[in-house]
Amino acid sequence: MMQPGIILLKEGTDSSQGVPQLISNINACQFIADAVRTTLGPRGMDKLIVNSAGKATISNDGATIISLLDVVHPAAKTLVDISKSQDAEVGDGTTTVTLLASEFLKQVKPFIEEGVHAQVAVKSFRKAANLAIKRIKEIAVHIKKDDPQEMRILLERCATTALSSKLVAAHKEFFSKMVVDAVMQLDDLLPLSMIGMKKVKGGALQDSRLIAGVAFKKTFSYAGFEMQPKKYKNPKIALLNVELELKAEKDNAEVRLDNVQVSV
Repeated sequence: MMQPGIILLKEGTDSSQGVPQLISNINACQFIADAVRTTLGPRGMDKLIVNSAGKATISNDGATIISLLDVVHPAAKTLVDISKSQDAEVGDGTTTVTLLASEFLKQVKPFIEEGVHAQVAVKSFRKAANLAIKRIKEIAVHIKKDDPQEMRILLERCATTALSSKLVAAHKEFFSKMVVDAVMQLDDLLPLSMIGMKKVKGGALQDSRLIAGVAFKKTFSYAGFEMQPKKYKNPKIALLNVELELKAEKDNAEVRLDNVQVSV
């Protein structure tokens, strides 16, 4: 008696494997790299991305572009995850790691086509990585953290280098000092989420400034606001965990008075 077949994968699932699938994975990663290749470097070009909702984004930041791409291929998604991990761990070099990973796959593609097993290629990559780490440790320059002045100069140089390929490259000296000032106000854990940005329309880039505290974007729209001061020094601030704004009730409520006399 023939046993009934067991279906493990849903209908329409592609279960291809072997060399053709490896080549397909490499080609998919190449498409991701080609999408961000021209954004690398100080002369990198901007990309215009329009999502399904019609929102347009112009950027030359690799992490931003890759996050906006609607990637379906599993191997290409891995390349996207590499970029996101780099952005979360280091905050820079997202385009570089994507291009390096893609280039490594491109170089190993002919060997895969000739029948070299994937495990051999992986073993070679691991050996090369260990050699690269060893060489980096040999040529590494140690930072004197006990000298605050030298530490700040180094941080400003790093920030300037990171901003050289961004849209604000023309004002990188101005923003590099602001970035270092913001980071230096954090504790040793560097919770970057504590640094917020408020976008205000109008003005120039040089009008940007760092506020050591909390800034609220609030417009003056009450009666007689033209006569009120727009700047307060050393104000008293109340921190509340309740809402001050009245909201409309869902149920219609009525209050009927049968006596207007004020009781004492």
